[in-house]
Amino acid sequence: MNRKERRQQRREQKRAGRADDVLSEAPSPELSQLHAQAKASLDAGDMVKAEEYFRAITQVAPLEAHAFHMLALIAYQAGRLEEAGEMILEAITRNEDDPSIHANCGAIMNLLGRPLEAEAASRHAIDLKADYTEAHNNLAVSLEVQGRLDEAFEANARAIELNPEYTEAHINMGNLRLRRGDTQIAIDAYKEAIRIDPNNAMAHANLGAAYRDADDLEAAEEECLKAITLNPDYAEGHNSLGNLYKVRENWAAAEDAFRDAIKCREGYLEAHLNLAGILYKAGDIEGAIAKYQELIDGHEDLAEAHGGMGVVLLGAGRTKDATKSFQAAVDIKPTLGYAQNCLAEAKGTDYEEKDIAKLRELLTSKTLSDPDRLQIHFALGQIADQQKHYDTAFADFDAGNQLRKDTLGRRGKVFDADEFDKRVDAIIATYTPALLEKRKVVGDPTQQPVFIVGVPRTGTTLVEQILSCHPEVSGKGEMDLIKQLCAEDEDIAVCEDELVGEIAAAYLSRLREGAGDAPRIIDKMPLNFLYLGQIQIMFPGARIIHCKRDPLDTGLSCYQQIFSGPYAWACDLGDIGRFQKAEARLMAYWKDTLSLPILEIQYEDIIAEQEPSSRKAVEFLGLKWDPACLDFHKFERMVTTASNWQVRKPIYKSSIGRAGVYDKFLGPLKAGLGL
Repeated sequence: MNRKERRQQRREQKRAGRADDVLSEAPSPELSQLHAQAKASLDAGDMVKAEEYFRAITQVAPLEAHAFHMLALIAYQAGRLEEAGEMILEAITRNEDDPSIHANCGAIMNLLGRPLEAEAASRHAIDLKADYTEAHNNLAVSLEVQGRLDEAFEANARAIELNPEYTEAHINMGNLRLRRGDTQIAIDAYKEAIRIDPNNAMAHANLGAAYRDADDLEAAEEECLKAITLNPDYAEGHNSLGNLYKVRENWAAAEDAFRDAIKCREGYLEAHLNLAGILYKAGDIEGAIAKYQELIDGHEDLAEAHGGMGVVLLGAGRTKDATKSFQAAVDIKPTLGYAQNCLAEAKGTDYEEKDIAKLRELLTSKTLSDPDRLQIHFALGQIADQQKHYDTAFADFDAGNQLRKDTLGRRGKVFDADEFDKRVDAIIATYTPALLEKRKVVGDPTQQPVFIVGVPRTGTTLVEQILSCHPEVSGKGEMDLIKQLCAEDEDIAVCEDELVGEIAAAYLSRLREGAGDAPRIIDKMPLNFLYLGQIQIMFPGARIIHCKRDPLDTGLSCYQQIFSGPYAWACDLGDIGRFQKAEARLMAYWKDTLSLPILEIQYEDIIAEQEPSSRKAVEFLGLKWDPACLDFHKFERMVTTASNWQVRKPIYKSSIGRAGVYDKFLGPLKAGLGL
């Protein structure tokens, strides 16, 4: 007889003994009456009375599990999760043999963020009843939270096998697929859940998240709104809608959605974190700091709150305080990848061998998520680079980029250099001199917009920071709005004049938010170089600053950076070279064709002599020189791009010629550039 069989035998003996006890000791009239009253209250839907009766039962019969189980379910339905957890634990200590109690314990422990207890309860329920679908599903959730995705997939698949019409199992399958980056498979899983239960708000909200991940923002909004319509009090639905508005850079709408989520469930930490993040994105630095501090005060061990605080403090230029926050975050949660990466960039030279060994040990964990894994690879790359161990640094950057490339590929975000060349060809073929002449008076003549464009990592953030120090300039950072409003490359070329005006007005409305009456407002989205034809039609009075830098230094810098956008081209040295070559070709065409004034600024010139380049840029904007532009690193404004550490320092020359120490690795980059 094996251990499992012996355990089963003991359980059966225990049941028999308990049955004998029940037969020998009939319930008292008082207890029978309380049970009857509790049942009648439940049948009538009076949860308040039912709860009173079940609490009375626990006083009369304190060893009875059923009453505690029912109290747990009532508390859960009322949203009192901590209380539900207490009651369900009381129930399982009184009854080891009821699979439903242990399955419900697994579900509640999952909701409380206690995955190890959820796993134990779910496995015990499965031991009691091998074909218990809900228990297998709860087990999958607990394993996912622990990062044990392969095991989670197995448990989830078993739940669906046992009951193909079990909605929650299909939703969880979608969640697992979405976490792994298999976006289309996740969409299919959520659609199957909706087929089974069209009125399931969770399935619609999660489908919205999957559509958002696939860049189908209209479908994403439709599904989120469906979820909220089905259940206006569904906190996750409002949160998902807020995340959609965040992608659209509609900060006000996102803030409202996250606040609605919190109204639905006050203890919803993810929504609180999202609200703090959106306040930062909207430029409310003090509001974001206050919100993160509120979270830290109430949840001292919430690593994400410390990490978020670090991001805000860094964006505000408080680099020392930011470093302390990132340190606090990784002390609590060493696997918080973005905090590790930020910390490495801040103090990479200070890391000792023991610190590096601990970081590298994290990579051996099978439960480490792919996003955290790639961040830690980049952190190790940053440290090795700063300590001049270039072979080690490149190996980690290479591993991180391969992981990022694989992750983006599973989401359908791939870069095809040949197709990108064709796109550039199509743009050139569309925005001919004849078309631009024909449409030269249909836009808004304002001279406020200034567009800083180029390949990322060519000094676009530095130029914006210098110009934003001028009292008549407002820098808005990287607004991914032209792409959203203009849609396909040819749209502005063919749409009605009235629509051009509407799109231009929508863009200006967002551009001017928080900019006061600044005569010049900067949009520093580097990839707007693809839309300069559309920009000329919409804003014939705009100015363009084109940033350039040594292509090998640029390419290496891109390869060593995790961009917030899904830049699949930046994960491969050959693709980076092809991307730069295509950008140079298109910019050469724009300079020959557009009537928009275009100023070319070479990064190396700013580094060599900041003042002449700065004066030239200020003059280009039609403004008088202001010496404040020379102290850009002291200017307290929000910087949210990848260069936020660098622009907090005075000009330094170590970034010039950096590619030289990595030359033996850069063959694919040179080939892509045609060098």
